[in-house]
Amino acid sequence: MAFSQLLGHIRFFYVADEIWDGKSSLVFKTNGEPFMAVELDDGAFYINVAGENFPIADEGLLETAYEAIKKNATPNQCRPADQLTVNLSGPNAFHCGYRCDLCLGSKNSDPNKFSPSENFGYINFLCYHNCVPGVNIERFDGVWNCPGCAETRTTKVCRLSSCHKAMGKTDCAKCGDYHSCDIYRNCHYPGQCNLGLTAEKVTRLIIPYCARERLDFWQKERENHT
Repeated sequence: MAFSQLLGHIRFFYVADEIWDGKSSLVFKTNGEPFMAVELDDGAFYINVAGENFPIADEGLLETAYEAIKKNATPNQCRPADQLTVNLSGPNAFHCGYRCDLCLGSKNSDPNKFSPSENFGYINFLCYHNCVPGVNIERFDGVWNCPGCAETRTTKVCRLSSCHKAMGKTDCAKCGDYHSCDIYRNCHYPGQCNLGLTAEKVTRLIIPYCARERLDFWQKERENHT
């Protein structure tokens, strides 16, 4: 559990290619430059940041490592703020936390706007198959031409959009129940997806679906501004 939390944290807040040896070593690099590394061991793992080792046996020990990662991360290793959140007062606001504008399944990812990326089905399968116990992700080779909820709000009621409105809230972050909400029960936690992904694959196929993490980020931003 601690390892998946670490991996999810890195994927959400930083941009790095993952080099996985298939056994116990996971190295993160940005533009070919080393960022950090993780070595798995029996019942624990070790995080190496700027030559300093952090032994992790449970979730309670992660915060110190997070601070070290943040302290040593360069600007180009940090994920752009516009991928972590959105302007909730803007016309393209994603009140549910999903970022469909980043998703390869959106027709807006295709310059002709009539089909998804040609390799969407293949990369989606690589990212998600066998990564969550009890959830079977099969290879999708059909046409995924999602228009995004912004285009369908006037003609189609999205269950995510209608839920927070029914609760009398402006967005899901204001509701605050999204960690236990039935609507989010099938969300993929970013640390549950397969190892060894490139930074581009993480950005296009994991970051869009980090709804709960993004809502947490919104809440913290709001707290900081109040």
